[in-house]
Amino acid sequence: MNNTTLKESDFSKLPFETRQFALRLQELGFDRTRVYGLFALVGLYVGAPDTQERLDTLFSSVQLVLPIDRSKNIDQEIGHLFCGYDREINEFCFRSGAEFNFREMKLPNDEKPFYIVNNRDEGLLNKKIKSVEKLVDASRLYDSLIFSLGESSLIQDVSLIDTFKCGVFQIQLHTISDVKGSRQIADAIRILMPSFLHTCFQTLISGKIDYFLGLEPIQIVLLNLMQPMEQDYAQQMWGFQSHLFYKDGNLIEEIAELDARGWFDWVLDRAQNFDSIYPSNLISFSKSNISLSEIPIWDKGIMNFQKCDTFIKKVWGYSSNSIDNKVELYEYKALIVHLIYSSLTSSREVIH
Repeated sequence: MNNTTLKESDFSKLPFETRQFALRLQELGFDRTRVYGLFALVGLYVGAPDTQERLDTLFSSVQLVLPIDRSKNIDQEIGHLFCGYDREINEFCFRSGAEFNFREMKLPNDEKPFYIVNNRDEGLLNKKIKSVEKLVDASRLYDSLIFSLGESSLIQDVSLIDTFKCGVFQIQLHTISDVKGSRQIADAIRILMPSFLHTCFQTLISGKIDYFLGLEPIQIVLLNLMQPMEQDYAQQMWGFQSHLFYKDGNLIEEIAELDARGWFDWVLDRAQNFDSIYPSNLISFSKSNISLSEIPIWDKGIMNFQKCDTFIKKVWGYSSNSIDNKVELYEYKALIVHLIYSSLTSSREVIH
């Protein structure tokens, strides 16, 4: 079976815009297995227990792109297709480094307790990850997670919508035995998610696909990186990143092929240009609502690619000479944008 390219049957009962979303993921570097894994991951989150009000709000958005009839017994709908994701959940909890408080259960005449999760190495995920400490840890753990979820899904001849439902069914099975534990799993899945995948995930959760389809790969990462920022600062930074990708309203297509060093040079050049256009209007870094210490100094340390690469490795774990795939390159390039813009706005501390 070809697990690299999506095929027509994958899109069965899927809205047109969700089909376009899946195809866009493929353009961005996801193979068929990983696209399936993301849909399963969304199901694991969406199916977790919550208040009725929050579930109604969640499903009102999700329904737009992943239609599911909540009045039907999901077991009867996809039980015959369900392969189970217990092992993936076991190892995700084991490798995440997160603390879980699962309900202790016992069988009659058995003194040994058991839990909904066997927190252990199942031999499925990235063995190098012992806990999620930095962005690179999250990216590599989740890449192996969605690949394994996708592989498990494709054991059966299922569509993407059925895979989503299988994820929902899996977490609901856990909920039968441990409501709080199931909620903890769903929360860990969301909280630890790396930048690129997080925006893809939130696109399906929110039901807002049109905006995502118009984003450049690095913008997908930047959206998540900018979430903690103060609104005015984030808006100005978004103006700067537009300065990177567009000229006279047209996309600068040739920059997509730049390697890490070429991208650094381009961003630095554009930052200097942006600075000359808005010499006294930039909001200072201190007003950004984010914490980064020892940022390379504007017009001095920031000019040295190696110093910036070292800073990125220290803070986020990435290094330009150890990038494994397209998604990691997108994240690394977005971090260059983040760092150079932070250095530029840090230079405004004296002015303001």
